[in-house]
Amino acid sequence: MIEENAPHTKMVWSFSSHVLDEDLARRIANERVTALRLVFHGDAEDRIPKFIEQFRQAHNPKSGEQASIMVDLSNGARAQLAGLQESAELNFGEKITMSPVSSKAESRFKVQVRYWDGLFREGAKVYMGYGHVVLKVKSLSKDLVELDVLQGGTIYPNMEIHIPETRAKRGLDSIDDKHLQKICDLHVEYVVLPGTTEPKEIETFQSRLEKMTKDPPWTILRIDSFDAYKRLDDLLPLVDGILISRRELALTTNPVAIPMLTKEINQKADDYAKIVLTASEMLGSMRRGPTPTRAEVSDIANAINDGSDALVLSEEVAHGPFAVQALQVMDRIIEDTEKRGSADLNWMKLTPSIETEMDAIAYNAYLTAERVRAKAIVCVTKEGNTALRLASYRAPVPVIAVTFSDRVARKLSLARGVQSLVLRTDPNIGQVLPIVNDQLVRQSWLKPGDKIIFVSITLSSVSAKGSNLFTVQQLQ
Repeated sequence: MIEENAPHTKMVWSFSSHVLDEDLARRIANERVTALRLVFHGDAEDRIPKFIEQFRQAHNPKSGEQASIMVDLSNGARAQLAGLQESAELNFGEKITMSPVSSKAESRFKVQVRYWDGLFREGAKVYMGYGHVVLKVKSLSKDLVELDVLQGGTIYPNMEIHIPETRAKRGLDSIDDKHLQKICDLHVEYVVLPGTTEPKEIETFQSRLEKMTKDPPWTILRIDSFDAYKRLDDLLPLVDGILISRRELALTTNPVAIPMLTKEINQKADDYAKIVLTASEMLGSMRRGPTPTRAEVSDIANAINDGSDALVLSEEVAHGPFAVQALQVMDRIIEDTEKRGSADLNWMKLTPSIETEMDAIAYNAYLTAERVRAKAIVCVTKEGNTALRLASYRAPVPVIAVTFSDRVARKLSLARGVQSLVLRTDPNIGQVLPIVNDQLVRQSWLKPGDKIIFVSITLSSVSAKGSNLFTVQQLQ
């Protein structure tokens, strides 16, 4: 059932693969969430297929919309502290040493890592956690690295270690065909790609996907470095969406610039009609308590006003005892922020360039919807492109995507302000509008007499050749 007041901004719930089990699948099966993000970890990858099957069997949402599944192939941090039994303090100017767990070299700290070679580089900055402690590589040998403490602080057992300067060493080509084929066989709707600044890597990865399945998942690229931000014009045309990892982005540029960079990234993604997911520390304090901080509430409201399609709940929160409460809090913040008239962006969005027929039709359909006060924009879309383009203008009314595939409907579930209507038959051109009219009256809040904007980029009720058009219609 298509809801009249459904939130425009969607929610994504994150889980590490090592916590996936049948009990979790049953507990979260009917929570109000648009998508599940399963973070791929090599040591627990076999849990993902079974968990997805269990979740899909238990999932029976009241709204009728099935939650989509997203597998994040970025594999989290490449290294973490090992063997540390309790927290420790590091002071500015102190020198420390690290070595891999597999090494017999004497060092102050041991590191759990899959690939030690290439992890460190002389002169590179090393971040414990996300900037809690900052180190700099002074020297390194085969299995030992010496570091200076640039910013002191507390480190904890199993703390993640991030080295942005060497992160690209193992990119998309490190995902082997065996693992990729497993993901394709699961028929998930999205895969999140590790951050890269090389378009050729993405093109090669997309080619591999297309060889493995006729209906590949949509690709979401992680934007986690300032270099990726600078190359958005080269990267965005190659993917279906992006995930802004703000805390990783902050490691490669001045953290005070992150709010404006996030707005600019949203702007650029809208120009290319791509889905935008905003992540990092969403309600992070609720991993330990049932109440968020004022700063976290403000952070979520700003992400909504920036125009993000979906917000990704902090992974650590989803694993904790207050996961359901956090989801409910985020739902309430979204509802309240949008209800108070903040669907308009809190910054000046540039007028989009009109370069194709689709751009011209979609943009003017959006303007017409505002001027005639239409109740909805309804578009026919076989692959989802028309709906994504309409969603990119952040129309004040819902966009209803009429498609012929449940899978396309699930892929579109993360697009801001979009709800889907699936036609079970593929009608001929002359039948489209009457059939859509009938289903809208039966399956949505719309009623006879309501005015809609009907958009058909590749299908038209007035042309056997499928002319491109939009019309103002009154439901019968």
